[in-house]
Amino acid sequence: MSFTKAPRRSRLRRWCFLTHLWLGLILGPVIGVVGLTGAIVVFRYELNRATTPGTAYVTPRAHRLTVDEIVSQATRARPADRMAQAAWEAGPDTAWNFRSTSPDGHRIHTFVDQYTGAVTGQDDYHAKLLQWIFDLHAYLLAGDTGEFLNGFIALATLVMSLTGLIVWWPGIGHWRFGFAYLWGARWPRQTYDLHKLTGFYVSLALAFVSLTGAYFAFPALYQRAAASLTGTPVSTQGPRATTQWVHRRVPMEHFVTVAERLQPGAHAIAFSFPQKPGDPVTIRLKQERDWHRIGLSYVYLEPADATVLRNDPFAAASLGTQLIRLMYPLHFGRFGGRWGRVPFYGVMALYVVIGVAPALLMVTGLLMYWNRSLSKRWRRVRQAQTPG
Repeated sequence: MSFTKAPRRSRLRRWCFLTHLWLGLILGPVIGVVGLTGAIVVFRYELNRATTPGTAYVTPRAHRLTVDEIVSQATRARPADRMAQAAWEAGPDTAWNFRSTSPDGHRIHTFVDQYTGAVTGQDDYHAKLLQWIFDLHAYLLAGDTGEFLNGFIALATLVMSLTGLIVWWPGIGHWRFGFAYLWGARWPRQTYDLHKLTGFYVSLALAFVSLTGAYFAFPALYQRAAASLTGTPVSTQGPRATTQWVHRRVPMEHFVTVAERLQPGAHAIAFSFPQKPGDPVTIRLKQERDWHRIGLSYVYLEPADATVLRNDPFAAASLGTQLIRLMYPLHFGRFGGRWGRVPFYGVMALYVVIGVAPALLMVTGLLMYWNRSLSKRWRRVRQAQTPG
C-alpha cells in the first residue's frame, strides 16, 4: 500500500524512522543544548543592556555631539584599546556603544552618552555569562573548530526535522491521530503525544532556523549556492582602500554625512574603524521602514578623506547577496520591526519557543526510547541475573 494510506508499511518511513532515531540518540543532547542557548541568545541585546544598568539608556536631547567628540570620550576612557566599532542602532534613547579590544585581548564595550559625552559605563565580555552562552551556542566553546562542527549539528537538526514530519504522518485514514493528545493516559502515552505534537508544530520552523544557522559554518558554500539558485553574483566583501586611517584629513562626522547623503532616507547606525592597511571605513545604514532590525546597507569610504569606494544599499544588491545578508536576522529572529514593537518581539518570542523545542523533543525522545527498547532489555538482563 502507498505511504499516504499505510505509512508504517513503507520503506520510506522505515528509513526515515531509523535516521531520525539514531541522529536523535547520538546528537540529541548537543542539539538540545544548542537550542536552549539559542533561545537565550535571541534576546541577548536586551539582556546585555539589562545586565549593565545605568549605562545603556540616556535622556534624548535636541542635538547630539559630533562623532569626533563622542569617539574622543570613548578613546579617553580606553586609551590602550584598539577601537573596532561605534554602534548606535538601538535608537536615540540608548547610549553609543563602542566595541574595542584591550591589550590583554578582552572584548570591551564602552557606553557614551551622545548628548553630554559622559561615559556611562563599561562592560568586559571576557568573563560575561551571556557571552559564554553565545559562545556555547555558536562555537560549542571550541572556537572555529566548534563553529565548523556546529554546522553539521545544524544540518543534522534539519534532517531530523524533515524525517520527523515523515515519521509523524499516521496515514490518511487516521490523520486525526496525528493531532491527538490523550489526557489522563499513562506517562508513556503522554510522552509520545507530547513528542509527536511538538515535533509537528515546530518541525518546519526548526528546519528553517537550522538551515540558516549552518550558513555561519559554511559561508562559502552558501554563497555559491545562493549565486547558483538566483543566477546572480554574491558580494559580501568590502572594497580595498588605498589610504590609511592614520592619514585622516577630515572629521569623522564627515564620513557619516557622506554615507547618509548617498542613501537618502537611511540612517547610519554603526561606524567600523579600519583594523589594518587596506581596510576602508565602513558605515552601516538602516532604512526607516526596513523589516529587519539590523541595518543591511553599507557605504565604504577611504580612511584618509572619505572618498566613496562603494555605495552598497541593500535594495540595490543582487538577489544572491540579499539572501546571504538576510541569514543573520532570519536565524536570530531580528526582524518584524516595520510593524512595530509588538510584532517584532512576537517574532523573537516565537524564536524562543523554537529554541526550547529541541530540548523538549530530546527529553521526550529519550524517554520513548527507554520505554520501548532500553527498559525491556534492562528487564531481560535483570531476569537473567535472578537465580531460578
